[in-house]
Amino acid sequence: MTANLSTGCNNCQDLGYTTRRGGRWAEAALCECGSPCPACQDEGRVIDRDDQGRTWVKPCECVSRRKRIAQFNRARVPAAYHDKNVEYPSFQPATRSQADAQRWLTQFQQRRGAGDRGILMMGPPGVGKTHLLCGIIRFLVLERGLECRYVDSFQLLQELKIAFDAGSGSTTLMDDIASVSILALDELGKTRTTGWQREVLDQIVSRRYDQGLTTFLTSNYNLPDEGGGLDGSKFSRDSLCDRVGPRIFSRLMEMCRTFELDGDDVRLA
Repeated sequence: MTANLSTGCNNCQDLGYTTRRGGRWAEAALCECGSPCPACQDEGRVIDRDDQGRTWVKPCECVSRRKRIAQFNRARVPAAYHDKNVEYPSFQPATRSQADAQRWLTQFQQRRGAGDRGILMMGPPGVGKTHLLCGIIRFLVLERGLECRYVDSFQLLQELKIAFDAGSGSTTLMDDIASVSILALDELGKTRTTGWQREVLDQIVSRRYDQGLTTFLTSNYNLPDEGGGLDGSKFSRDSLCDRVGPRIFSRLMEMCRTFELDGDDVRLA
């Protein structure tokens, strides 16, 4: 017997979808309680009626849900973060800086999102940057239907180099990253960009800057006036500006609200 989406599904908590580890990337799927759809029996349309008794046919909510699931599966969220979200108890801030970033992202979720100023979260490993980054992407795709993409900055440069050396695919990949409505770029500055790498990153950031597109970023490197990394050991004397160059850094400061997260590495706890 098929469960009704409005009666309380323990599997999906009435969201109509579930997420899971799917190998390298997170995967979403329709929950069993919504397959077949109890409203339209998978026909994709339902009959609506107003107070005066007039009726018309409109798309069923399951059509939008299936589209959002497909968008999430294209977003390439890391598998380990498939179920993360911004709110408590999924994310439990241990410091004021973590709570400040969580509050800003929660407020961002309440707006529609696309075209708004993004966020740059800096801090040492293990303070929740990637958790929050993937959590906001999960929500914006599955609950708001926005086109988002997660990218590890080092992996992106590697993929672009491979595609460029092979003589195929680099332009398409570049266009996809530069034009997606919301881009989540993780581990910015992981490798010091020079020459070709800096030109590629500059092009991506500049195109997004010019189009007013929303970009979320994380980095283990600090602002220039702070001097070095954010873990207590000062593992690096480089600033984020040193790692990406002053032109890219300048644009990011205008495109994003910056948060410096501190705290203990939860992976070592």
